[in-house]
Formats: sequence, structure tokens, C-alpha cells
Amino acid sequence: MGILKDTPAIRRAGGVLALLVMGAIAVLSLLPPGDLPPVEGSDKVKHFIAYAVLAAPMTIWAGPGRTLRAVILTLGFGALMEVAQALSPTGREASLLDELANALGAALGTGLALIVRKR
Repeated sequence: MGILKDTPAIRRAGGVLALLVMGAIAVLSLLPPGDLPPVEGSDKVKHFIAYAVLAAPMTIWAGPGRTLRAVILTLGFGALMEVAQALSPTGREASLLDELANALGAALGTGLALIVRKR
């Protein structure tokens, strides 16, 4: 059913893509609100999309049988970003609702990765 064969090259590509997405999320999460580009839409929808985009390559990188590891790493990164926002002097705030949106997005991204990955 899947379209991506689980090979070392595909897994490495997933890892590289996950790191790039993590970098983008970190930058956007820690910039002062006034420095962010204006994007219409709910903050929670943005969190949902960002963590779906992160969870998919994270799941590909983790490989078969390690889906839970990928989900935990994705959610841990989201929690770390929320703590970093709370501790940074940029005017950003931590939010449990943001982490919930992160978790729902991670669930979607993980599910999509499982669908496209061949066993």
C-alpha cells in the first residue's frame, strides 16, 4: 500500500528533513511575536500543521516498529519549545492548548507516514 520503501537512504532523508523542520519550528517559536511574518489563521491550526509536518519525516526516520519513539520525540520537542517560550524574554507564552494542537498534528503526520511507508 505504501509508496516509500524502508531503506537506509529513505530513513536518512527522513532524519535530515525532520532536523530541518525542527530548526524552522524552533526559529518561528522563539522569535518575538512582532518579528513573525503575518500569516492569517488560528495559532492552533499553525501548531497542528507544523507538528504534522514534523512527525511525518520523524516517523520515516525512526523506521518500522519505532513509531512510538517518533511520536515521543515529536511531542518532547513540542514541549521543549513551549518551555523555551516560557523562559525566553521575547514575549512568547507557553500554552497547554498549543501542546494539544502539537499532539493532534503529530498524530496526523505519523498516520500519514505509516500510510506512505512500505513495510
